Amino acid sequence: MKAIILARVSTKEQEDGYSLNAQIGRLTEFAIKKGFEVIRTFQIIESSTRGDRRLFKEALKFCSSQRETVITVRLQ
Repeated sequence: MKAIILARVSTKEQEDGYSLNAQIGRLTEFAIKKGFEVIRTFQIIESSTRGDRRLFKEALKFCSSQRETVITVRLQ
């Protein structure tokens, strides 16, 4: 099964405190453990409530263009 990784923080200031690299590392480890093939990684620094969410929309568009079923997993 294929996987898409989406790591996000709301602001540039949060980037250091909630490292995108740390999120990507954890999500990649999870994908490997589950036997998923990571086909794309999105790093998003934008609010979920303000602005047009351009990068998030790009990620959704990419997901919807895939021929396979897309499963979303959120790690906490």
